[in-house]
Amino acid sequence: MKQTENGERLLKEALASTAEPEEQLNQAIIDRYKERTAMKRMNRKRVSIGVMAAAFTLLMSVTAFAVAQFFSPKQVAEHLGENIVAEAFESGDAIEINKSAASGGYHFTLHGIVSGAGLKELSGPEQNVYPDRSYAVVSVARQDGAPMPAASDPDYGKESFFISPLIKGLKPWQINIATMNGGYSEVVLDGIMYRLIECDGIEMFADRGIYMAISSGSPFYNNEAFTYNESTGEISPNKEYDGAAVLFDLPIDKTKADPVKGKAYLRQLLTEPAAKKIPENSSYMEDRALSDANLEAEMLREMEVLKAKIPGGTVIPESVQEVTHESNGNIHYEYNGWSVSISPDELFTEGQTGDSDAVHFSGDGTTNWALQFSRDAEGVIYGKVIILE
Repeated sequence: MKQTENGERLLKEALASTAEPEEQLNQAIIDRYKERTAMKRMNRKRVSIGVMAAAFTLLMSVTAFAVAQFFSPKQVAEHLGENIVAEAFESGDAIEINKSAASGGYHFTLHGIVSGAGLKELSGPEQNVYPDRSYAVVSVARQDGAPMPAASDPDYGKESFFISPLIKGLKPWQINIATMNGGYSEVVLDGIMYRLIECDGIEMFADRGIYMAISSGSPFYNNEAFTYNESTGEISPNKEYDGAAVLFDLPIDKTKADPVKGKAYLRQLLTEPAAKKIPENSSYMEDRALSDANLEAEMLREMEVLKAKIPGGTVIPESVQEVTHESNGNIHYEYNGWSVSISPDELFTEGQTGDSDAVHFSGDGTTNWALQFSRDAEGVIYGKVIILE
């Protein structure tokens, strides 16, 4: 959730060797590419739902599930490199929820949410966290105790989930995370999948009643998973749905509602051409999603173009810095808005020195950068940022 001065920062991880990547390396790139997904955002430009941003992510797995193993919203945000959001989850305005429900063979937990005042002190162009956004953490675990597949697992992504706030009285296929300029990041920790979602602020609708909806089978709102009562505005899980479908009531203080702001927001949102044409049929958005094969091919093409530019790039001298070491064994690098924590094993093979094959790419629409690590004969690791021509 970083933003450059020009408004767009597209994070992509790739292996930037000048040689043609082997199939095994390509798959490793794709695995990481799938780990972090971002949906279209209007006020803070991010990639569309058809393009995913990759992040360095620590993945672990175990064979059993227990409530005591849950990570807190702050810890989840930290694992995803969202340190400012992690601070927000420690603010007095963050709401700790920790409510659980089981459905379709899964155990879902809504851990917490923060928005509005909880983000004001942390907001600003450099922090790139905005008080008119809402952030929430939800976890997904298997009821049988088996671990959720990590990104390196062939089964990763085969079971997709829709996780989104829904507003009572508003048609859920029109107002949800996809249309509210939302996105999410996810990570598997100790066999449990955690998703950090964000979207336009929902406090303004507190007087209406707000749900957190979760369903399986599609990354988009599915009319088969939920029912909407036109007369009352109530949304309910469909008991006949062949999959998981749950709703949590969000305990947001109704005094924080802003009906005037809410009406203006809906007026703008619902008069956009795309919103006008969204039908009740859930297949509308599903039809717009690119297939996994197309996504992977697109990612690989982009990586090829960027990696070819590295040899002719210019290293920013002040960016060359020795990394610090964290207690969990990861290394940490920070420079001018970059903040990356990663295991050295993800960068170097045993005994490898020189530049890492793994590279972290970033761009603002006009300029692209590459963050690359190197290890010397003494085992000291440095990071450097390269401006790509």
